[in-house]
Amino acid sequence: MSERLDLPPETTKGPVRVLTVNIHKGWTAFNRRFVLHELREAVRMVASDLVFLQEVGGEEASLEATHCEFLADQIWLDHAYGRNAVADGLDHGNAVLSRWPIARWTNHDVSLPGHEPRGVLHCVVALTAHEQPLHAVCVHLGLRERQREHQLDRLMALLDAEVPPDAPLVVAGDFNDWRSRADRRLRKSGLV
Repeated sequence: MSERLDLPPETTKGPVRVLTVNIHKGWTAFNRRFVLHELREAVRMVASDLVFLQEVGGEEASLEATHCEFLADQIWLDHAYGRNAVADGLDHGNAVLSRWPIARWTNHDVSLPGHEPRGVLHCVVALTAHEQPLHAVCVHLGLRERQREHQLDRLMALLDAEVPPDAPLVVAGDFNDWRSRADRRLRKSGLV
C-alpha cells in the first residue's frame, strides 16, 4: 500500500483506516472451499473507512449480488467495481468499498498482451467537510517483473494525468512485489 494522504483532522475526525485484501474470488488456496462469508466478517471486524479488494468476483448466483455488493452490504455507503477479466463466463476485477460517497470511478486496463488481464481502479471519493476529494486507486499488478514495471509506469502516468499534486491520495492493492522494487519507482510520483 502506498499513500500521499494529508487530510486535515476535521475531515475524518481521526485517521483514515485503510484495508487491502486479495480475496481470490472468495475461495481458499487451490479453490478448496468458498469462504466469502468468512471474508465478509473478517473485513467488517477491521472497520476500515476504505477497503481495496482484488480478484473480486462479479455476479455470484448463490449470493444474488456481486462480491463487492455482498461485502459492502449495510456497512460501506458506496462501492465501485472494475472488471479486469472474464473466464468461463465469470468476471473478476478490483473493487473499492467506501464509507464516503464515490463521486466517480474509472477502471484502467494496464494489461500486457499475452498475459492475464490487469486493471487499476481509480475512484474519486467525496469526503465530508473537505473541498478536495480523496483519490483512491486500487491495483492488482502482474506476476512477472516485466509486467509490473510496465504497469507501474502506467500507474504513475495515470496519477500524473488524473490526480492533482496536492490532492489526498491512497494507492493500495496487490502489487505482487516480492522483491520490494515498486517503492523506489513509486517515489517518483510522491508516494511512500
